[in-house]
Amino acid sequence: MTVARRPESELVTVRPPARQRVTATLTNVRVRAAVVTRRQAWTAWRVARQVPASVALLLAWSPRGLARITAAWARYLRDHDTAQLRAHHAGARESADYERVSRARSANLTARLMVNGTAVLAVLGVVLAWTAPRALGVLLAGLVFVWTVKLIPGRGLAELVAAGGLALLAYLATPWLATTVPVPPGWLWWLAGAVAVLVLGWVGRPRARPLVTLPGVAEGGRVPPLTAPMVTEALCTLGNSKMREPDSIRLLTDPHRHGPGVQVDLELPPAVPASFVQGKREEFAAALRRELGTVWPAVGTRHPGHLALFVSDQPLASATQEPWPLRRRGEVDLFAPVPAFTDQRGAWVGVTLAYSNMIIGAVPRIGKTFVLRQLLLIAGLDVTAKVIALDGKGTGDLSACAHFAHVYLRGARPDRPEQIAQVLDTVRWLRKELGRRADIIDALPFDQCPESKVTAELVRARPDLDLGPIVVGIDETQSYFSYGDDGNRDHKAIRQELRSGVTELVKLGPALGIIVLLATQQVNDATIPTSIANNAVIRFAMKLEGHEPNDRILGTGSYKRGIDATMFDLDDKGIGYLKADGAAPRIVRSVYGLDAPAANEVALRARALRAGVGMLTGAAADDEPVFVVLDEVADVERVLADRSRPTAHLVELVEWLGELRPEYAGLDVDELGKRLRNRGVQVRKVKVAGRTTSGVRAADLRKHDDGNAGDPGNLEDE
Repeated sequence: MTVARRPESELVTVRPPARQRVTATLTNVRVRAAVVTRRQAWTAWRVARQVPASVALLLAWSPRGLARITAAWARYLRDHDTAQLRAHHAGARESADYERVSRARSANLTARLMVNGTAVLAVLGVVLAWTAPRALGVLLAGLVFVWTVKLIPGRGLAELVAAGGLALLAYLATPWLATTVPVPPGWLWWLAGAVAVLVLGWVGRPRARPLVTLPGVAEGGRVPPLTAPMVTEALCTLGNSKMREPDSIRLLTDPHRHGPGVQVDLELPPAVPASFVQGKREEFAAALRRELGTVWPAVGTRHPGHLALFVSDQPLASATQEPWPLRRRGEVDLFAPVPAFTDQRGAWVGVTLAYSNMIIGAVPRIGKTFVLRQLLLIAGLDVTAKVIALDGKGTGDLSACAHFAHVYLRGARPDRPEQIAQVLDTVRWLRKELGRRADIIDALPFDQCPESKVTAELVRARPDLDLGPIVVGIDETQSYFSYGDDGNRDHKAIRQELRSGVTELVKLGPALGIIVLLATQQVNDATIPTSIANNAVIRFAMKLEGHEPNDRILGTGSYKRGIDATMFDLDDKGIGYLKADGAAPRIVRSVYGLDAPAANEVALRARALRAGVGMLTGAAADDEPVFVVLDEVADVERVLADRSRPTAHLVELVEWLGELRPEYAGLDVDELGKRLRNRGVQVRKVKVAGRTTSGVRAADLRKHDDGNAGDPGNLEDE
């Protein structure tokens, strides 16, 4: 590649595009509010229509509810659990334990009878005061007589007379006392009775039967409520020879409401893993007669055969998503989990970007770039982080990041060599920054950096070291790693340098605070090299075609284990398998509604946060250019001309280039020879001052300027 020579003072400036005003925000809010209001009103109407039928069901179920409550109360009064334990000890002839449990049960029975008896008498007294004061007087007189006789020692005539007098006094005073108890109005009796009947009906309802069917669960009664037999029968149709009978499947929990859907946990037969059901998700959904986007089998927490099934009310792609917590307010700490996705239940899933690299793969028009932009916006909300956004497609999909990004570059077109030159300079600067940070970490005392890596505490404690996270987002990696023409030697050299540079960042960067996010729609070894894929900690795969791209993004063997991103539909935008933070892969959904105007608003908020603490850097701050475009051929030609030398050894050139520009600090003989060969300059054995070693001739440099590429054999293989 030929790069035009520049004077020493000329630098390449990377500036953000013109600020775009976000208009019609209020109109958008009103439109969205109207849509949500209509949807909620429709849902409320559908539920209200079911109220009469629900009340009738509760009335029918109330006797069973009364029986259940009575049975539970009886078990409580007789201390059923302790009775069972006592019977066990009696059967085992464990006399000591039997006596101990018997004493404990006797104490429990006495206490429970006293508490419940007092409560019953209190309620009965109030009811009699309202309805039959004389009967209440008789009851109280009897109680007073019995307790007086029991408490007074002896059983003489005097004691009986005293007890009778007190009982008569209680009988005569009770009607007056009853008048002091306020009598509730008649309508309150009806209300209390109705509530009691409804509560009894709720207690007596059949298990796993919803009282109200939401619109997303059933349309016109065509989709029956999910039941345990329905699930077990569907599992037995999946074609596993070890799972043919419903009785072989153990039900751990009945189907029950869990957020926006129904949850049921099952234990599959021995040697049948839950991942088998994951791999048969489409057939399973068909057997359940549910939409594919509502059926989500997962591996439970007990063991590999624990199936945790969640059936959502609505497909994940169309379900209402809770507002993103960072949409309007809040900052970010990249060293802590950040809400970035939602799971099938609508709960936010946190992702920790620090110490991680991420690869994103999907077929076109599924939302891959939206996800990358969202992650870069998250990085922008951490004021200590520098963001480098590389838009390989060059259409401005990441342009919102220009409001706060340290570097924002668009495009990698072969007919615009200045674009790829800026990308190369960015990668070179990142590699130098990698070395700078490594030297700093190595030199820090143990008490400041005990883990030999960049931490949040170190970034806050030593801002002078400039060790804040650097988040590099590369969209459409094929534009860089497959740059140009295969037969063009300059393009081949560029591809090699970019791949080696990014690979080095991916391997060494996480511990030093450099995070690389890669996204592509062409998942293969050229766009996501194996050396990069193997070092990715966070993996996100949306709709893919074929098992090889699936395994490259999600890890080798994922497809065979049922972690299959090819099952997603083209309508499942923003939905994919997420593998992050050491957790098992799970299906999540990215932030919904974060389109270009919304992303621009978040980016402006990130810019304001940074401006408020003086952390706008690089292109976002309109600083002087960050990177110098180095033209090694022109600089070598210049140092030779300054010294009137027709030839020079590489070791001499390294010294002279270091004197010419500080950017050449750290350059060694091997690296200089490699760069010159990759630029098409012939590096040969030259004799200077009686010594022959590797060097260059000025004539070869002039041939390069004239367009002669030199000996193809000097070009290092990719």
